[in-house]
Amino acid sequence: MKPNILVCGKTGAGKTSLIQAVTHAGTVPDEAINDAEAATRGFDVYETEAANFIDSEGMEPGQTVEEYSSFIMGEVVKRLSSGSVENLVHNIWYCVDGSGARVQSADARLIGKFSDKVLLVVTKAETLRKEQMEAMMTQLLDLLPAERIVMVSSHDRTGLGQLLDRALEMTACAIDGADGELFGFRNRWNTYYANMRARWKQRADAEADSFINWAAGRAAAIALIPLPLADVAPLMANEAYMIYRIGAVFGYAVDKSILTMLAGVAGGSIAGKLAASFLPFLKVPIAAGITYGVGKAAKAFFASGMKLDMDELKAKFIEGEKESRNTDWKTTQIKEV
Repeated sequence: MKPNILVCGKTGAGKTSLIQAVTHAGTVPDEAINDAEAATRGFDVYETEAANFIDSEGMEPGQTVEEYSSFIMGEVVKRLSSGSVENLVHNIWYCVDGSGARVQSADARLIGKFSDKVLLVVTKAETLRKEQMEAMMTQLLDLLPAERIVMVSSHDRTGLGQLLDRALEMTACAIDGADGELFGFRNRWNTYYANMRARWKQRADAEADSFINWAAGRAAAIALIPLPLADVAPLMANEAYMIYRIGAVFGYAVDKSILTMLAGVAGGSIAGKLAASFLPFLKVPIAAGITYGVGKAAKAFFASGMKLDMDELKAKFIEGEKESRNTDWKTTQIKEV
C-alpha cells in the first residue's frame, strides 16, 4: 500500500512546485509549473515508490469556499466509494502562500472543512519579512495547533524534512490497521527519501547559520546606538525574528512559549543587554555574542526536533557565545534577509 496525499489550496500557492520539491527529479516535469497562471486542471497524480501525490486544481478568484471544498471532497469521497484501500486519501496538504504574509478567511474556512486529515503548509516561507513574521505566526497558531503547521520553501528546499515527518505520522496512523502494510510503507518511504533528506539537512544547516550570522551582525550594528537603553527593544526584536526564521528553516511555526524559552537560554539575556547600554566599549561584542549564542541554541533545538532540554540548550548557548568572540562584529557586513 502507498499513501495518497492530496495537495490543494489557492491558485498560485505553489502546490505543484511543492510536489516537485519532495519527489525525485523528473517526477514532476518543469512544464507542469506555471507561475503566471493555473497549470493544473482537475487532478494530476504523480506516482513515486513512497507515495502518490494528487495535485489538485487551485481555488480561483471568485470561486466560493463551498464550491472549492465540494470539488476537493468530491475527489475524496469518490476514492472512498471505490471500495479499494489503495485509492483512499490518507492526508491533505493545504497550501497557503507565505508571500501573502497572512491567512485569508477563505483559507481558514477551507482548512476547517478538511478536518483532522489536513496539514497546513505555508509555502514560500523564505519571502516572509521581519515586519510580517510575528503576525503571520499568530494567525497560523490561532487556526491550528503547531504540530499541524509546517513552514516550507520549495525554492530553498527548507522545511521539507519536517513536512515529511508530519505526513509520515499521519499516514502511519491511517494504515496502522492493515496487516503487514505499516512496516513496508515505512521502509519504502525512508528508502525513497534517504538521499534527499541528507541534502535538505545540509541546506537547512547552511540557511540557519546564515540567519545567525546576519542577526548577530545586525545586533552589533544596533548596539552602536549611542543612547543608553535605546538599543534594548530593537535587540529583542532582532533576536525574536532570528528565532522565527531559524524555526521556519526547519519547518516549525514558532509560538510565544518557544520564543520565550529560547530567548531565555542566555540566563540574564535582557539584563545583559541593559547593562551593555551603559558600557559603550562592550556593547557590540555583548550584543552580538548573546544573539549568536541564542541563535546556535535555537538551531540545535529545532534540528533535534525540539527535544533538547534547558541544560542542553544553555550548553549550546555558551558554546556559541564563545565561538562569537572570534569574529570582529564591528567590521562584519550585514546583508538584509
